[in-house]
Amino acid sequence: MGMGYELSPHPQWVESLQEFIKPYWDELLNSEWAEAVSSGRMTVPEMRGWILQLYPFIHAFPKFLAEALIKVEDEYARSYFIDNIRVEKAHAEHWIWMGQGFGLDKQEMLDVAEGNKQVLRDVQSLTDWLWYINTKGSLAEAVAATSFAIEGVTGDLSRRILPGFESYRDREGVDMGPKTYKWMREHAKYDDEHPKIALEVVKRYAGAERMQARVMMAAKRSLQLLNLALHTSYKAYAATQDDGQVEGDRRSSADRRQQQLALAFPDRRFGDRRGRALQAVA
Repeated sequence: MGMGYELSPHPQWVESLQEFIKPYWDELLNSEWAEAVSSGRMTVPEMRGWILQLYPFIHAFPKFLAEALIKVEDEYARSYFIDNIRVEKAHAEHWIWMGQGFGLDKQEMLDVAEGNKQVLRDVQSLTDWLWYINTKGSLAEAVAATSFAIEGVTGDLSRRILPGFESYRDREGVDMGPKTYKWMREHAKYDDEHPKIALEVVKRYAGAERMQARVMMAAKRSLQLLNLALHTSYKAYAATQDDGQVEGDRRSSADRRQQQLALAFPDRRFGDRRGRALQAVA
């Protein structure tokens, strides 16, 4: 391995894990979102939409890893987490560069990350899940959900959609400079390696059959929620590209976002609501 981490032969249950999550992994790679970006069919406002909405998640990602690091009991995993946290902190800045390349204002992105502007419900659900599993779950579940599933599929997604970025070069309001590409290029490269090391950590901490089953469910949940977040965040910013676009078309895009944001707080415990919401994804 390029990072100096040794990998061991997989026990039989890892093959079951990979088979179990494959449909959800493939669904993401073949999703409407991935196809629209890779083909250049996604509009610039839609591109800005998912980049803006996912930024708080990217911004929080090193913090998810830091929560899991507290649970580590061996030097191999500790070294991996420390390396990964350092890398992910830099990648949060690279995401801002990508947004700026597509015409987003840096302060607008920071406002969303700092909670001054709300994110869409499905994006918040993704972030809430990663906070939950890294703080309350076992280390094996946390790593499976975060570094194995999210980082792993992100590498595959980056490799798939990166060629589509070139088609945005001559579009109005877009600057396809090296900084705009950097986040995707970095993840297309290193996210082929990090998930393999993450899986090694999972294997060390998921010896019991019951824990292995929980690891599978955690990875599945992350893939499902990431898929929902990406789909919702670009659809919410959809609008016709015609110069003669009517005000009603613009309102429809705003209305979709408002429907996701305007959620009344329920008259029941948050933990109960979370449980039901997550179960609906299963």
